[in-house]
Amino acid sequence: MTDNLISLSKGIEVIKNELLTIPNKPGVYQMIGANEQSLYIGKAKNLNNRINFYTQPKRLNSRLTYMVSNTIRMEIIITSSEMEALLLESNLIKKFEPTYNILLKDDKSFSSILFNLTHPFPQISSHRGSRKIEGDYFGPFVSKGTVQKTIETLQKTFLLRTCNDNIFKTRKRPCLQFQIKRCSAPCVNLISQESYKESVLEAKNFLTGDTNDIKKKLVEKMYDASNKKKFEEAAIFRDRIKTLTEITASQNINIPELKNVDLLAIKQLDNKVVIQMTIIRNGHNYGSKSYFPYTGKNSIDVKADEIMQAFICQFFDKNIPAENILVNESPKERKLVEELLYKKHGYRIKIQLPQRGQKLDLINSVVKNAEESLNRKIYEKSSNKNNLLKLQKTFKFEKQIKKIEVYDNSHHNGKAPVGAMIAFNEDGFMKSMYRRYNITSKYEQKVSLTDSELVNNNDYLMMEEVLIRRLKGKNPSNFPDLLIIDGGKGHLNIALSVLKDLKIDKIEVIAISKGIKRDAGRENFYTKNLKKFTFEKDDTILFFLQKLRDEVHRYAIAGHRIKSKKLIFKNLLDEIDGIGPKRKRALLNEFGSAKSVKTSSLKDLCKVEGINHSIAKKIYNYFN
Repeated sequence: MTDNLISLSKGIEVIKNELLTIPNKPGVYQMIGANEQSLYIGKAKNLNNRINFYTQPKRLNSRLTYMVSNTIRMEIIITSSEMEALLLESNLIKKFEPTYNILLKDDKSFSSILFNLTHPFPQISSHRGSRKIEGDYFGPFVSKGTVQKTIETLQKTFLLRTCNDNIFKTRKRPCLQFQIKRCSAPCVNLISQESYKESVLEAKNFLTGDTNDIKKKLVEKMYDASNKKKFEEAAIFRDRIKTLTEITASQNINIPELKNVDLLAIKQLDNKVVIQMTIIRNGHNYGSKSYFPYTGKNSIDVKADEIMQAFICQFFDKNIPAENILVNESPKERKLVEELLYKKHGYRIKIQLPQRGQKLDLINSVVKNAEESLNRKIYEKSSNKNNLLKLQKTFKFEKQIKKIEVYDNSHHNGKAPVGAMIAFNEDGFMKSMYRRYNITSKYEQKVSLTDSELVNNNDYLMMEEVLIRRLKGKNPSNFPDLLIIDGGKGHLNIALSVLKDLKIDKIEVIAISKGIKRDAGRENFYTKNLKKFTFEKDDTILFFLQKLRDEVHRYAIAGHRIKSKKLIFKNLLDEIDGIGPKRKRALLNEFGSAKSVKTSSLKDLCKVEGINHSIAKKIYNYFN
């Protein structure tokens, strides 16, 4: 207790010294601890008044007491207004991820549906990121799967193309999408530009909620085809009507004044918090997602209005908000946040706390979803804690296991090798910490298709490279307590050797190898201090370890496939005489993909900068 008081008094002394030069102006302050670690970033309308608050011990809760106690210096940035300070605070929090700030770890932007209007026959596609392409955007959708399902529905119903422009211009005959009645084949002029534009307009009308007129037209076409005894065509229209009816029934929100709205509900329990988000656009429910923001160390004292404010500022930095945001807890500085969103997005956004009527009913339904999500999260966390504790006891590790990193390599006979690492703690899979490693080509060149021993040696060398790149020169505070390696005793020895060379002695290692007949449940496990052993098939720790192994395996294979696709294109062009890096780049810029180069005509190849008729003929002959 005495040490804590001494640390607090030292922290207060640091802040008091800083106060001597801090003006009564708006700005941003950063508290910095040992090893230049960012502890907290805040903004203030009056910096001197705000920072003076931290020098009054009786007004500090436990979280702020810890924060001040660890402060060894401060940085101050003066701004011209409180609005500018809020904007700068948001950017700095994103950059430094301070220990005591509220952080949105899962900050991926949502996907939208894009009608690309740069082409006379617009392509429909999924789009994520800034909206720089000229076109009409619909969304955002919470789930990528929902985007794909909606695009498939639009394809089936309105026969729109999804191929890119390079493939479109090189088609000589209709593709499979036309054969399965998902495209009208504008690439080979089987539909006029006017008719295609009408289909695009109908698809857009569907996405804006105008479904009744579209279904009415389809019903008319169905009866017309039936009267003309074109029963197969009538059945197609019938199926389209059914598909549209199903998707609108599941998505519609029948509140006219709330066609476009974002719903945010926060729920707290002790130091656990969830924000449930539901997106409604054009009267359609575009999905719901649970967020579990990191609320800093000793976060039990963080108030709901502070968390809501931090979430809105961080989330809508990347995502486009609706003009109306309904919440169950108003952000701490609502007007200021609305001004920030206006400055960021260029249109007025209203944050409302409903008190009655349909709006209140709507936000209450999101609150219920938030409660269920939080209860599930608490149960999962408890289960994960138990598994980590059982793991420690089973393998007789002295140190408590709080964080695990799992490693795997993926390659095909040594080609396109990729190393992968996933991370796990009591909160579950730490997806923001997943990493892939492009393994250097020297290991690829040593591999022989017939020499399995050499392949194994390469796998060891690949694992060695990945572990060295992950651990060498890195901050030990970010190290895991346990490494799990997908491999046998040789892989275990490689990992132990790397740790020894790097003088790291506080990380445990487990290696998992496939058992007899490669059956799940018969895996062999190796550690430094225990002999090889297996689990009973119904052991919960076995299931837990299999789950970790399967996740890293999935992640590694996905990386290997991406690399393989890139190498296929690279290797194909490398084999054509006269194609160097410059011409290769020109072909990529013009056609975009290997498929497009392979299917392009001699005439189109000649149009590429740096490709004369002779080279174009070589490329054409090679692929044809």
